[in-house]
Amino acid sequence: MEEFLSRVWDIFGTLFGGIGRGIERGITSLFGSSNARFLKKLQPTVDAINDLEPKYQAMTDAELREQTFKFRKRLAAGETLDDLLVEAFAVCREAGRRVLGMRHYDVQLMGGVVLHRGNIAEMVTGEGKTLVATLPAYLNALEAKGVHVVTVNDYLARRDMEWMGPLYMSLGLTVGAIQSNMETADRQKAYDCDITYGTNNEFGFDYLRDNMRPAAKGDERYDKFYQQSQGPLHFAIIDEVDNILIDEARTPLIISGPAHDDVTRYAKADRIARQLKKGVHFEVNEKEHSAHLTEEGVRAAEQLAGVESFYTAGHMEWPHLIDNSLKAHHLYKRDVNYVVNGDEVVIVDEFTGRLMPGRNWSDGLHQAVEAKEGVRIKEENQTLATITLQNFFKLYNKICGMTGTAMTEAAEFWKIYKLDVIAVPTNRQLQRINHPDVIYRTEREKFNAIADEIERMHKWDVLVNEKGEEYLGKIIHETDQNIEFQPKGSKEREAIPKSKIKEIEHRGRPMLVGTVSIERSELISSLLEKRGIPHQVLNAKHHKREAEIVAQAGRLNAVTIATNMAGRGTDIILGGNPEAMAWAKLQEKYPTRLEVPQEEWDALVREIEQREQMKAEGRLVASMGGLHILGTERHEARRIDLQLRGRCGRQGDPGSSRFYLSLEDDLMRIFAGEWVKNILTRLGMKEGEAIESHMVSRRIEGAQKKVEERNFEVRKNLLEYDEVMDEQRKRVYSYRQDILNGANCKQLIMEMIDQQIDHYLGLFLDKDYGTETFAGWAAKMLGVELEAKDFRGMDFSSAETFARDEAARMAEGQVLEALDENLPEEEDPKEWNWEALAKLVNTRWHLSLRDRDLKQLGRDQVGDFLIERARAAVEKIDLSEGERFLQPEFSVQTACAWVRHKFGVELAPDDVKDLDLASFKRLVREKAQAAYQEKEDAYPVMAGLYHFTTRDATGHKRYEREELAKWAAERFQVELTVEDLKNKQRDEIRTLLVEHSREFAKGQAAAITEAHAWLDKIFDGKTEPERALRAAEENGMLCKLSEWLTEKYKYVLTPEEMVRGDRGRLERHLTAAVEDYYRPEMRKMERALVLQLLDTAWKDHLLSMDHLKSSVGLRGYAQVDPKVEFKREGMRIFEQMWGSVGERVTDLIYRMEQLDESFVGSTWKESEAIHQDAQSAGEIAAQQEAAIEGTETDHKPQPIRNRQQRVGRNDPCPCGSGKKFKACCMKR
Repeated sequence: MEEFLSRVWDIFGTLFGGIGRGIERGITSLFGSSNARFLKKLQPTVDAINDLEPKYQAMTDAELREQTFKFRKRLAAGETLDDLLVEAFAVCREAGRRVLGMRHYDVQLMGGVVLHRGNIAEMVTGEGKTLVATLPAYLNALEAKGVHVVTVNDYLARRDMEWMGPLYMSLGLTVGAIQSNMETADRQKAYDCDITYGTNNEFGFDYLRDNMRPAAKGDERYDKFYQQSQGPLHFAIIDEVDNILIDEARTPLIISGPAHDDVTRYAKADRIARQLKKGVHFEVNEKEHSAHLTEEGVRAAEQLAGVESFYTAGHMEWPHLIDNSLKAHHLYKRDVNYVVNGDEVVIVDEFTGRLMPGRNWSDGLHQAVEAKEGVRIKEENQTLATITLQNFFKLYNKICGMTGTAMTEAAEFWKIYKLDVIAVPTNRQLQRINHPDVIYRTEREKFNAIADEIERMHKWDVLVNEKGEEYLGKIIHETDQNIEFQPKGSKEREAIPKSKIKEIEHRGRPMLVGTVSIERSELISSLLEKRGIPHQVLNAKHHKREAEIVAQAGRLNAVTIATNMAGRGTDIILGGNPEAMAWAKLQEKYPTRLEVPQEEWDALVREIEQREQMKAEGRLVASMGGLHILGTERHEARRIDLQLRGRCGRQGDPGSSRFYLSLEDDLMRIFAGEWVKNILTRLGMKEGEAIESHMVSRRIEGAQKKVEERNFEVRKNLLEYDEVMDEQRKRVYSYRQDILNGANCKQLIMEMIDQQIDHYLGLFLDKDYGTETFAGWAAKMLGVELEAKDFRGMDFSSAETFARDEAARMAEGQVLEALDENLPEEEDPKEWNWEALAKLVNTRWHLSLRDRDLKQLGRDQVGDFLIERARAAVEKIDLSEGERFLQPEFSVQTACAWVRHKFGVELAPDDVKDLDLASFKRLVREKAQAAYQEKEDAYPVMAGLYHFTTRDATGHKRYEREELAKWAAERFQVELTVEDLKNKQRDEIRTLLVEHSREFAKGQAAAITEAHAWLDKIFDGKTEPERALRAAEENGMLCKLSEWLTEKYKYVLTPEEMVRGDRGRLERHLTAAVEDYYRPEMRKMERALVLQLLDTAWKDHLLSMDHLKSSVGLRGYAQVDPKVEFKREGMRIFEQMWGSVGERVTDLIYRMEQLDESFVGSTWKESEAIHQDAQSAGEIAAQQEAAIEGTETDHKPQPIRNRQQRVGRNDPCPCGSGKKFKACCMKR
């Protein structure tokens, strides 16, 4: 019945779909499509660019280069990029003609405008998308905010940079490329360029790495290694945008560290999974890509695991582990979904067929596959930083993209990214022939048919007569009238008149065979080897030669087998690609193509082209019909099939394609159903026969649409979960970036202090705080629920009596409830659980009753007995300690105690009890700020004393007084010699230096005033900030300000850096200059402390979110939407984490004496300016550093270990007090 309804639905869908398409075609014929109307609007812009061509052709190279400087000057004067578009595109076109020998076609100009406007340009393969990208890249690079050109692999990023680089360089721009395994310094240089090429993964990982680094880009106070690389995300041009923004949109980029789990459990689960029977113990759903145990399977697995039940504490992870093992065995195939390289499982991208080293399946699935393959099982990782590619690219101010197939996903592009898809016409008419699909019964028949077809086209000439009959053989000689022909399998030759021949197919036509997996590629390769047909195989196992192999796939007699997406982005040129062969020869000699001398390059390309006669061969191949594509299976995404077809017929070349299918193909088997096989049987299909059925083709297209819809829902579902993390990530990373960019950390800490004062004093001084505290405490003591409102206005005696009465009353109900649960009257007394009853009442009221004693009393008497014992237990509980909670002064005493604990400030309750809430808060703020200032005065002294402390032969500490005096004299600008420190105890030295520190810091207020005076001179409040800065640059005021900062504060800030900012940024620089001069140690400590605690809290929060995501599905059993619950619970624990950061920061700031000595020492300020190492404030910094290095190189991050010498409990305390460690600093 279900099958029948499905078929009826398909028929109606086809009928009404056809009617809808007919109406759409009618409307389009009258008014034109929206795409055509858009392109028509672009024509005047293209005409204007063409009109400027003679002007720029007449310029010298220097004059053309000068246009970039002029454009930038016009932008600075207030013009926009749109104002410059026509001229900038014309300049870029002329540079391409001169430097690359490639002039942008008119359709390529249209594509450039589409990209600049932030849309997607759908351009047929071979139409020069790489060249098109130079137009918007050059125009947007004029703003000097950075342009990122995103490719699908490292090879294309480097190739495109080297290929297009001379164009940009001739116009005065800089260009670089990001590669995996790149050193930090090289990465930073690449990002400093006007235009940077790289892969989506590298750009995304660099974003995560930068948000783990301790210093902002260009912060010269720190070594380059610790500085960020990427900078703001301004404009991205995404090549193969469908692959990156659709196929990989849900791919999370993760930087992680070991979570230290027990890896042996995966091997145990694998052994259990191997012994279970499919269909009995577990079910596999290929549509949903899932595997799970049945009820019978759970029981069998429990027995195999030696566990009584999987649903008891300590064993609940088993079903998940076994499900993953079942997936590994039945859904994840070697050489299809992954390959094994040595002792490592490497994932194969399902769309591109490329290896993805470093990527792991999550949630223990990767470990399950490793256990299946018997390789070393890695520990599961703990996430340190993560983002999905979709949310990463949404961070850019503007994105655009190019691809050959985007229309099938146009709706998703608009819904998620607000990107319109514009189909750009080809420069020449498309000549590709797309033959109908042929369908076989079995895969064996299909692959044999493919091998036969390849052999036919490769080895034999084919003559077709007027009846359509084919004759295979070899053409010996050909004249205008006759063909001398030797039939296949015969030694005889015959002369055949051309008048009898309708069509001739010459042997040796190049062929590209597209497969869906490595396994299929190797199967076809083995069939061709048996037939003696030379060929090239391209898949993830040969990814290093990918571009080289694909580039030569258009040569005569070439047979290339490749996964559908392999070599994407590499042009297949009929007759061969001489440039690809030239670079293959030179890449061992030069690091990049930019280093190859132009004369050497041109000479080698010319030599190869002449030697191989590639142009002549290309004309011959074109006359034979061009490249022929053989698809071995329909992909679940229509785009992938279209991409494969698009490899032929480039730039007006001829070409053809055909797909070979079987009823055993995954898509056919999962979605087409048995009814297709029944139809084909009725049509008389026999073994080895193939048919072409439009009905089946439509069914396949319908299945593809269903899969695309399902994949969209999967992506949308995942991204709905990720939206929660995205908002949290933006909040954390923007806060962190503000700190790196120079935000005043003291001000941030003061805001934290204000928030805590508001929260806690508001809580403690609330009129009901005492009763709420008593109710909560008494409820805990008595084991009952009590309402605070019931105790309002009561004295302690009344409150105690009321609480006991409530507890006694509730005890009676709890006893009766326990009896009903454990001794139900409706059940057989033999089933009663006396042991559980005894255990419950003993735990609840701290009794020591035995189940046999209760059993002797019987069901009728045990209730009264237990109620009496419970009441007696309640009466014995001492509640006298709660009397203080109901005292009138309790709230004020608690508030004063909190202030003392938090800030070290003493407040007498009697002095503040009459203050209102606002006055109390104001007083505490003043006291906290005064205490903070004392810490500011003392901290540089503490850092200096730590730095100049050494140990004598006995291990006791002593000061290097001479060096200390010299440092303090320069640091605090006072007259101080070693004589002033002689004969003084440690406390006396500290007191003296703190006083000097305090006196020196008094100059800070005047310095801030002077800095603000400079700001008032530059910004008058009437002129726009940008114009005010430009005017100040022109009249020399910025130069004077730069000199003042350098001379007075040794702070380097050039006029060029000033003019690129605004008033807020300049004010931040001036404040930082003053702060770094007067209180450098404190500012460094604040910055390092906030960053350390924020990073630690964020890392722990990510782990909590991982656990929440894995468990939130159970909320569905409570009729709660898991996604809604994930958002609610996720935001709750995030706010809790955010609050904890402020609590921990302020706790440590006011207890800075307890900070690690090495951490304090790292903030010590020398009298000369030097590069600072990033403060390694704890394990998180080292863990982040290792994770960053691990993602930038092939080296695996090493575990983080504490390498400091361990101090034993009974060892002398390292502080030099003479006490044992356990009696001194260990207590802290």
